[in-house]
Amino acid sequence: MKNGIIFTIFKILIESLNYVSLVELFKYVAKKLLSDPSDIQSVVSASRIGVDIFIIFKWIFIISAMNLEWNSTIVIYFVWYLIYSNLYTYFYYHVWSKEAMNTEDFEIDRIRRRFVTLMLSIGFSNLCFAYLYRIVYLSDFEWSDKIPLNTKALWFSFANSLTANYEYVKPITQSGGEITLTQLIVSFIFLTIILGKSIPQTKSII
Repeated sequence: MKNGIIFTIFKILIESLNYVSLVELFKYVAKKLLSDPSDIQSVVSASRIGVDIFIIFKWIFIISAMNLEWNSTIVIYFVWYLIYSNLYTYFYYHVWSKEAMNTEDFEIDRIRRRFVTLMLSIGFSNLCFAYLYRIVYLSDFEWSDKIPLNTKALWFSFANSLTANYEYVKPITQSGGEITLTQLIVSFIFLTIILGKSIPQTKSII
């Protein structure tokens, strides 16, 4: 308790949530199948492959869910889980973890990889919310010409994440307003706190 009660509880919570992160399962399997435990570089490479496979999996899933209009309770809960997991995983490994705090030995490719994964995380989050707008909360929004389209949902999602106006889709109920506000909060975390941490500080040569 040397760091106080609040920090200790928050730390325990953050560390505990890592055990329900699906990406950890993909990393574990990849390391078991593709790495030599005695070679640290092999373990790191296998872990990254596991992460990449999970990213590809979740993108295929949400694109399929949107195009095929999957609207079951299980799918909806899983999409919400992916939104949470997407934000938590990036926060944990790029802001919270011990490795994220030490940037002195970062390689150029590692910095670039962090930037790429950030862009993918933001894009995936917006795609998940587009699915929710178009499929799950369809009646909570007013669609131009009374025609809901995937393209409208995508443009609205990206515009909303940037607090920009997109007049072809508008929330008309409390639920619609709440979900758009939820996306704004998620986007705020990505585009401010995490983005500020992810961009490496450069040293001036002047």
